[in-house]
Amino acid sequence: MNKFLILLFSFFLPIIVLIGVPSYLLWNARENFHSLDKEIENKSPDLVGFAYNENNYGYIKWKNIQSAPRYSTLALGSSRVLSFREEMFDSSFYNAGFTISSVNDFLPFLKSIPKEKYPHYLIIGLDHWMFNANWDNLQTELPENHWKNSFTFLPKADVYKQFISEIFKEDPFRFFTLSAKNRIGINANFHNTGFRNDGSIFYGGQISKLMNADSTANDFKYSNTFDRIKKGKQRFEYGQETNEKAFEKLVELMSFCNQHKINVIGFLPPFADKVYDHMDSSGNYKYLENLPIRLNQIMTQYNFEFYDFSTVSKCGSNDNETMDGFHGGEVTYQKILIEMLNKNSALNKVSDKEKLLKNLQKKPNNYFIYKD
Repeated sequence: MNKFLILLFSFFLPIIVLIGVPSYLLWNARENFHSLDKEIENKSPDLVGFAYNENNYGYIKWKNIQSAPRYSTLALGSSRVLSFREEMFDSSFYNAGFTISSVNDFLPFLKSIPKEKYPHYLIIGLDHWMFNANWDNLQTELPENHWKNSFTFLPKADVYKQFISEIFKEDPFRFFTLSAKNRIGINANFHNTGFRNDGSIFYGGQISKLMNADSTANDFKYSNTFDRIKKGKQRFEYGQETNEKAFEKLVELMSFCNQHKINVIGFLPPFADKVYDHMDSSGNYKYLENLPIRLNQIMTQYNFEFYDFSTVSKCGSNDNETMDGFHGGEVTYQKILIEMLNKNSALNKVSDKEKLLKNLQKKPNNYFIYKD
């Protein structure tokens, strides 16, 4: 009997090591095995940053809108709206960025939340590639329950595979010594990166590297973005003409918002100037030329606002204030908001330009304005 138990233990020991230990470490970092509903409702985490479960952000954003009182202003879009912060507004604000990938996604997301939660003001980021059929041919549309069902409680097989392969690249014992109780996820705990309670992003690890000219920073000197442009991939697919179907989807969205008295403020998010110039000189992105004109025509038809901030310089920012080739930082996005207010945006009712300007003058560096 003892021999049998020894054989049984010997058989299961590798499984315990390969599955049990990583499971404990993922649990301890709160990457998996934790329901976050109470934290979301109480707004208790300081930072939420997942390394392997980024799909969870969609649920967190959706759940926050569901459980909180109606927000006066929402920002909605991809990761390129995430630098808008509640400190920039005088009434309630939430950043629902990182929930939208395609122009097809806006309407299902809005329909997935109760009508009484619709904001007075909706800032939407219209990524350029949303209107390029070579990146998105709009053949699929997410169901309205997509965000509700997007949370991953148990780690998937590929998470174990990635985690085990990466755990020993740095000191593995750091996973046993976590002390920040209000940080959720591996990126939040170890890279000082993730989402704040207002839904905006904090690029802590990236900012530290950029300030120290660390070549290990993400997209350092835009090397990764330039490679995408060279190969025409990962949202930088080449395109000569805009996708008419995408404009039709935008019309549907504008009609819906008009019907429900949601005041829309749309904008093209910025590329770094060097990146946009590189795209332009390549001759492979002709679809960009008339895109602002078409978007403006559609949105002004419904008496909504549209702004073209295709390059950071269009809002008075510069490449030294970018996080990477196609993400401006907090300073850039405060300047975007100020420029909107300068052009008599309806957002003047919920934001104070003079206060924004004063805070901007006091910024501690090129990447953020407000202390966390």
